[in-house]
Amino acid sequence: MESRTRILLIFATLCLVQGFSACASRNALVKDIRETRTAAYNEWMKMRQTQEESEVGISGKLSMEDAVKLSILQNKTLQATLQEREIARGKVVESYQAALPTVSAAGTYTRLDKVSSFNLDLGELGEMLDIEGGPITLGDVDNYSVELSVSQPLFRGGAIGAALRAAKLAELLSDEVVRSALQGTIFEVALAYYDALLFQHQYEVNEDAVRSATVHLEDVVTKRKLGVASDYDVLRAEVDVTNFRAEMIKQKNNVDLAKSRLLKAMGVLQKGDIELAGELEYRPMRPVLEESLRIAHENRPDLYQAELDVRLQREALRVAKSQYWPQIDAFFNELWGKPDPSSATTNEWGDTWNAGVSVRLSIFDGLGREGRVHQQKATLAQSRYRLANTQEQAFLEIRQALLTLRNAEEFVESQKLNRTRAAEGLRLAEVGYREGIASEVEVSDARSALTTARGLYYESVHGHAVSRLNLQLAMGTLGPKPGEGSEGSKYVPDELLLGGTVTEPGQPKP
Repeated sequence: MESRTRILLIFATLCLVQGFSACASRNALVKDIRETRTAAYNEWMKMRQTQEESEVGISGKLSMEDAVKLSILQNKTLQATLQEREIARGKVVESYQAALPTVSAAGTYTRLDKVSSFNLDLGELGEMLDIEGGPITLGDVDNYSVELSVSQPLFRGGAIGAALRAAKLAELLSDEVVRSALQGTIFEVALAYYDALLFQHQYEVNEDAVRSATVHLEDVVTKRKLGVASDYDVLRAEVDVTNFRAEMIKQKNNVDLAKSRLLKAMGVLQKGDIELAGELEYRPMRPVLEESLRIAHENRPDLYQAELDVRLQREALRVAKSQYWPQIDAFFNELWGKPDPSSATTNEWGDTWNAGVSVRLSIFDGLGREGRVHQQKATLAQSRYRLANTQEQAFLEIRQALLTLRNAEEFVESQKLNRTRAAEGLRLAEVGYREGIASEVEVSDARSALTTARGLYYESVHGHAVSRLNLQLAMGTLGPKPGEGSEGSKYVPDELLLGGTVTEPGQPKP
C-alpha cells in the first residue's frame, strides 16, 4: 500500500513539474516572439527612414503634366519594368556568340613518380654501326602542355540567323513592355489626379453650401427676434448648416486620401502638402470608330507584343527545323608540350597541330526532332490565336470607350442645364422667403437641390474626363509611339490627354 502511494506521489510530482515547465516554455516562446516582432519593427523603421531620405518630396501647386513627369521618373513599378530593356540588351549580346568562333586554351603540368623505360641491346649490329645500347627513357618526370583550340560555326541549318533575329525581336518586345507600363503609369496618375480634383470640387461645393446656409441661419435668427420666424425655422436652418458641414468634412477627408493615392502613384513621399493646379474641364470629343481602331492598331502596346510574339515563335520553329540539317564547324588545334608531343623520345619543347572541318548529324534523333517541331508549330498557332484575340479585345475596348464617352457627354449636357435651374430655384426661394411668400422648408430644399446639382455636374465632368482617358488608353496614345522614346525617363508628355483626339470630318478639334 505504501509503495503504491509512493508511486502515485512521484507520478503526481512529475506531472506538476511537466506542467510548470510547459507553462514556462510557453511564456518564454511568447516573449521571444514578441522580442522578434519588436526587432522587426525597429528594422522597418530604420529602412523606412533611409528610404524616405532617398525619395523625392514635393509641395506647392501641382499640375497634371508635372505629376505625370514626376511619375515617369519616380514610379517604382515603372523603374523596375525599365530593367526589361537591359535584360533584352544582354540577350542580344549573348545571341552573337552563336555566330562567333569559340576559342579555348588549357595548360597542364604532370609530375610522374616513375618514367617508363626499356633496355636497348643492339649486340653486334650496334658495334658495326657504332651505336651504343643501354636504357632508353620514354617521357620525362616533369611534363608540361599548353593547348589552343579554335572552332568556328559554319552551318547550323538556319539556327544562327534565327537566334540573332529572335534576340532583336526580344529587344523590341521589351520596348513594348516598357511602353505598356509607361501608359499604365500615366493612366494611373491621371486617374488619381482626376479623382482628387473631383473631391476637391465636391469639398468646395459643400463649403459654399455651409457658407450660404450659415448666412441664411443668421437671417432666420434675426427674423425670429423680430417675431416673423418660428423656432422650427431656426431649428431647420441649424440642421442644414450641420448637415452641410458634415458633408464638407467627409469630402475634405476624401481629398486628403485622393492626394495620398496620387503621391503614391507618382512614387514620391506622401508627406507633401500639394495644391492641385488643374481644373475639371469639359472637353467634348467626336471620335469615329474606324479611325479610333486604326490608331489603336498602330499604337497599342499589347498588339505589338502579340505581333512580336508570333514572329518570335516563327524563329523558334526555324531553330527546331534546323536540327534536320548537319552542323558544320571549322576547327584548329595546336598543342605545345614538353616532352615534344610529336616525338615520344624527345624531352624538349615541341608542338603539333591539326585543322579541318567537322560535320555532325544526329541519326537516331528522328522522333525527338519531330516532337520538337510539332510543339513549335502548335505554339506558333497559339500565338496567332492570341494575336487575333488581342485585336478583338482592342475592338471591344474601343467600342465600349466610345459608348461610355457618348453617354458621359449627354450626362454633362443634362447636368449643365440642371445646375443652372437649381441655382435659379435657390435664388427665387431666398427672394420669396425675404418677402414672406416662401417657407424655410422651400429654401432648405432649394439649397439642397443646388448642392446636389453642382455635385452631379462635377461628377459628370469627371466621368467624361475619365471616359476620354479610357479611350486614349484603348487607342494606345497615352505615351510615346512605337519606337519613340521607349525609355520612360526620356518621354515628356505634350498636351497630355489632348493628343490623339479623333474627330468626325468637319468637326473642330477641342
